[in-house]
Amino acid sequence: MRWLLRPTGLAILALSLVLLYALAGFFLVPYLITAYAIPAVSEKLKHPVLVKAVEFNPFVLSLRLTGFEIRESDQSALLGFDEFFVNLQASSLIRRAYVFDAIRLTVPYVSARISKDGHMNLAELAPPEGEPQPGAPPQTEKTKAGVPAIEIGEFEIAQAVVEFRDESKPKPYALDIVPIHIVFKNFHTKPGGDNSYAFTAELGKGETLSWAGKVSLEPLQSSGTFSLSGVKLPNLWQYLHDRFRFDVTDGTVEADASYAVDIDATPMKLQVSQANVRVDKLAVKEDGGLDPVITIPELNVKGVDVDLVTHEVTVRNIAVERASFIAWLNPDGTVNYQQMFAPVDAAKPPVAANSASSPSKDEKPWSIWLKEITLKDHTIDFDDRSLPTPAHVEVRALTVKTHDVRIPIKEALPIEVGMQLNETGTIRVDGSILPNPFQADVTLALKDIAIRPFQPYFDKFARIDVQSGAANLNGAIHLATDHPNGPLMSYEGNVSVEGLSVADRDDEDEVASLQTLSLNKIRVTVDPTTVSIHELVIQQPMVHLVVLQDGGLNLRKLAAASPSSASVDEKPAGPQKSTGPPVPVTVGVVKLVKAAVTFRDESVQPPVQMGLSALTGTIKGLSSKQLARADVDLTGRVGKVAPLKIVGTINPLSENTFTDLTITLGGMDLTAGGPYSGKFVGYGLLKGKLSLDLKYKVSQKQLEAENKVLVDQLTFGEKVDSPDATSLPVPLVVALLKDRKGRIDIDLPIRGDLNDPDFKYGKAVLSTLLNLLTKIVASPFSLMGKLIPDGGDEESLQFVAFPPGSTMMAEEELKKLEELAKGLEERPSLRLDITGTADPIRDRQALNRMKLQAEVQVMWQRERGTPSAKGESIPINDEQRLIQHLYEAHQKKAISSTVPPTVDTPAKPPTHEDMKQVLMAAMPLDEEGLRSLARQRADQVREQLTGEGKLTDERVYLLDVDLNVSDHDQIRSRLAIEAAP
Repeated sequence: MRWLLRPTGLAILALSLVLLYALAGFFLVPYLITAYAIPAVSEKLKHPVLVKAVEFNPFVLSLRLTGFEIRESDQSALLGFDEFFVNLQASSLIRRAYVFDAIRLTVPYVSARISKDGHMNLAELAPPEGEPQPGAPPQTEKTKAGVPAIEIGEFEIAQAVVEFRDESKPKPYALDIVPIHIVFKNFHTKPGGDNSYAFTAELGKGETLSWAGKVSLEPLQSSGTFSLSGVKLPNLWQYLHDRFRFDVTDGTVEADASYAVDIDATPMKLQVSQANVRVDKLAVKEDGGLDPVITIPELNVKGVDVDLVTHEVTVRNIAVERASFIAWLNPDGTVNYQQMFAPVDAAKPPVAANSASSPSKDEKPWSIWLKEITLKDHTIDFDDRSLPTPAHVEVRALTVKTHDVRIPIKEALPIEVGMQLNETGTIRVDGSILPNPFQADVTLALKDIAIRPFQPYFDKFARIDVQSGAANLNGAIHLATDHPNGPLMSYEGNVSVEGLSVADRDDEDEVASLQTLSLNKIRVTVDPTTVSIHELVIQQPMVHLVVLQDGGLNLRKLAAASPSSASVDEKPAGPQKSTGPPVPVTVGVVKLVKAAVTFRDESVQPPVQMGLSALTGTIKGLSSKQLARADVDLTGRVGKVAPLKIVGTINPLSENTFTDLTITLGGMDLTAGGPYSGKFVGYGLLKGKLSLDLKYKVSQKQLEAENKVLVDQLTFGEKVDSPDATSLPVPLVVALLKDRKGRIDIDLPIRGDLNDPDFKYGKAVLSTLLNLLTKIVASPFSLMGKLIPDGGDEESLQFVAFPPGSTMMAEEELKKLEELAKGLEERPSLRLDITGTADPIRDRQALNRMKLQAEVQVMWQRERGTPSAKGESIPINDEQRLIQHLYEAHQKKAISSTVPPTVDTPAKPPTHEDMKQVLMAAMPLDEEGLRSLARQRADQVREQLTGEGKLTDERVYLLDVDLNVSDHDQIRSRLAIEAAP
């Protein structure tokens, strides 16, 4: 063996060792890996493991594996790589560290797949749970292992591929991440050392992920930058899609940030600085929908700083531009987004109070500072589908700005909101809002908000069609849910409506309009509720009233039909509860400018048309206070000509309304209402004017109304056949009421209790008027009595009394006729009919007495042989003698006659008066004398009425005499009033 000590021997020995080392390295190591290590790994993993080639260079200590592959049981690739190269420096033996020149993994790939049953294929490579690791000594407690000393000149993973398939989803999900490139340079695990690294990956075409920085293992620290570019959200969203009811159809995300982390620190330190996130062209649609309901062209979050130790987050700016939202309210009252964004498995068991996820009481809460938030130029299309006719609202140019938002929010947030509503209107909100407890102090400005788009909301309340109109509002709102010392809400400002036109929904005829309605200097509070209006101005309002052919009013049919909530037979269960005190309301002044009302009655033919115009004036001092009184001063015109004036005081806002108004109307032309005359009066109307002097007073629900009606020159035309015409003798009524100036003056006082549900003012007026006219027709002389200065009752005025057998009237009768003539002068359209009368008993007796006296007078003159002087009376003895003579002659004649005497002969001698009675009774009935007496009496009455230019002959008529009047103490000729022909 000496030769081994020789140089040559040493050389041969060294060469042999080197050759043996080379053979072991170049051939034995690859063989052992291929023949034993690979099958052992395959057996351990229970998956086929393949390697194409193994190369080991013992001189440079490099190992190269190519074509390594772990396969599934179906021989499909699970994971592997094209080449793995590692080069260990020999200096590792003396430096007491693992020193590598390079470690390189080329085209590594992983095929991760979740089967339909939710099983992950990579999980098959892990040892079963509970299986002991060979060679692992039991440990009773864990100790922190030191980090081995490692130095790597360059560590690179090139062209890595990750294939992910999830077949457990309803729609299988696939994601390929390729290529992945990771580079570490000068990596080492020395304490305090920094190792640079770089990571890049392509998630898809144009989708890149990069991560670069430095890392230290002792202590475990890292800092660097992270960026994400061009990542398409629809691809990523597909993996989460089955958990939600919406789909992301478009959008890309970019992000970048700087970070610093110290894992070994207690607590762990993590800082993210200047992070930025940008989302472009985001589109979200409802499942099953065709078009996106949310589109966001650009979303930027800039300057995000996060500190895990201090629990602070700062965001410099959040900006969302040109977003578009399509939303609707479903018939069940939910918004479409509620269902869209609710997770499919929304119901989850409650988290236990002692759950590990619950934050510690000692843990510092997170604080977030959002320095600036801007939502710019957004659009919203909203449909309210809960209505029978959906309402559509368009919001354009929606911009919202706020700043210095600190979460948790303890101070009010400044806010600026601007938008365009339904093309023409604008809304502006400026102020501050505190979320909890909620409080808002903002100024609100609405300008030219079109009312027409909100038409479907009015359909529930009225059958109207708002054809035009715009609302304006400008004021300040304060709202506070916690309000111990103030109202829940208050508003101060102005409100107005312009160009409003409302039509009947069915026939599209306009029923109301106004130029401007302005409520100036309003103050409204809620809880407590108060209303104060400094000025209410209504310019050119107009109402169109139409009586339809069926007699109904057009405004009445505008009310929306609502089902009855209870049967008409049902009665209230108990007394109605008080609704509480009335809301305090004050209105400084109401200004009415050129108000108008048109009236058309289609229930008569031709239709009646009339109107009220230019009603202008003020109502000052309206208040709900019980003792408050508002002054009313309004003027206008009826029929464009007749002046109308309304003055007085009212208090319609108090609990017990008060009214004291005087309404005057002068000279309204009645010919416009001519069709009414034909229908209800039975005569056409040629001319006439109406004047009113009305006084209404309502206090404590008690009505006192004085209605003075003056009709001037009322003239009827031809008679009209109408089934609705009154049965009253209209010409007589008019003649009775019309004075010599052609005026009809009627006074209609009305009294009523407004608490009485059966009391209706219009009905009361009509009833009072008809009663008055009926009474006048039935008792025309009662009206004449009112026209006579000294008056007179109806009974005395319609009769003229005469003594029996006489045509002479007493002084009081002559005076009565004189006054009656004066009354008839006031009623030139009346005529007087006179019926001369005679009593067949008393007038006959009086006439027969005069005949007897005349016969005695003739007998006495014959005895004297000379005629008696005028006025000379017969001596009583001579008269008695002559009467006895006539009586005896009558008795003789009666005895010789076959006809029994008409009067029984008295048992005792008759007196002088008895004899007269027998003689008068024996006289035959002189009917012609009675008729002549009746005519003379009528002539006397006529002469008293027409004499000395009192009444014209055409106004006094003599009727046929009545010879059978015997129902009164006096003989009375009758008078009757008729309308002049």
